[in-house]
Amino acid sequence: MKALLCGDPQQPSEYMYEALGDLEEHGVAFDRMDWMDDSSPAEFRNVTMDMESLGPGSYDTDAIAANLDGADVLVVHKAPVSRELIESGDLSIVAAARGGTENVDVEAATDNDVTVLHAPGRNRDAVADYAVSILLSRLREIPFNHAELSTGEWNQVFDPDRLPPDVGTTTIGIVGFGHIGRGVARRLAGFDPQLLVYDPFVDDEEIRELGSEPADLDTLLAESDAVTLHVRLSDDTRGMIGSEEFERMNPEGYLVNTARGGLVDTDALVDAVSSDSIAGAALDVFEEEPIPEGHPILDLEGVILTPHVAGSTRDAVLGGPRIIASQLEEHLRGETPSHVVN
Repeated sequence: MKALLCGDPQQPSEYMYEALGDLEEHGVAFDRMDWMDDSSPAEFRNVTMDMESLGPGSYDTDAIAANLDGADVLVVHKAPVSRELIESGDLSIVAAARGGTENVDVEAATDNDVTVLHAPGRNRDAVADYAVSILLSRLREIPFNHAELSTGEWNQVFDPDRLPPDVGTTTIGIVGFGHIGRGVARRLAGFDPQLLVYDPFVDDEEIRELGSEPADLDTLLAESDAVTLHVRLSDDTRGMIGSEEFERMNPEGYLVNTARGGLVDTDALVDAVSSDSIAGAALDVFEEEPIPEGHPILDLEGVILTPHVAGSTRDAVLGGPRIIASQLEEHLRGETPSHVVN
């Protein structure tokens, strides 16, 4: 078996090979290349975000096709795998070393008997770690204390009414109880807060078995000191946290979003924080990325902003190829790989 590893600036082929190279012991030969390797982070981000709406067929894949000679397997991260590319080679497997497959023409692969694999959960630990970190940082006001001290202000507050609570006396609402939401719950459990969970697709008893209490969304919003989002973006969930939801929230509470920016109505969030309907937010994702210059969200007090980095760890970069490597091992043993898309 011969595999072409097609990396990119976010997941270079050398890291793919680091995770997949052991398959050489099973007779797999590797070629390597990198797509858009000379682009800046901003250029690469813009192209790959556009691909989600334009599809892989809108991009030039000639350079990838030129390296496909003799390849049975094509492993990509965000490089486009178009119908033209699939039909130009003799592939049996296309593997996307990421959770989504927006950059792969899955229909074309199916039409040409090409199996598509993906790597769900590759950064679940990274995102869960980050969500808890930014939640606790906001609760204990760490970034705000740092900002004041870095300007020479040594401010200590002694009025109990102005001090943050212990984590153990808070109620934290988790919206979405998939792999990341459950990871957040496990990490927070050691701090002993009350955990409320809203997920209409998970049985109440399963939520209780994992140490949390099921709740409807309105109850969760009203009773939580912090609400953290962990759901996929879809037509049903887009804008799920808007003006009405902010009105239902605890005025002392705040919103954490490390999932998808489109889950939150940004204008409604700005209004809610500005009017003290909620105390603030901790956000890693936004409706429009990067945030436009001069956007009012940049000047809000009580809000922590980071540039979509929750899932960015070295282990997450290697995680996708490792999941693909495991599936290719299954294929070599004659088994059906664990994460087949089509």
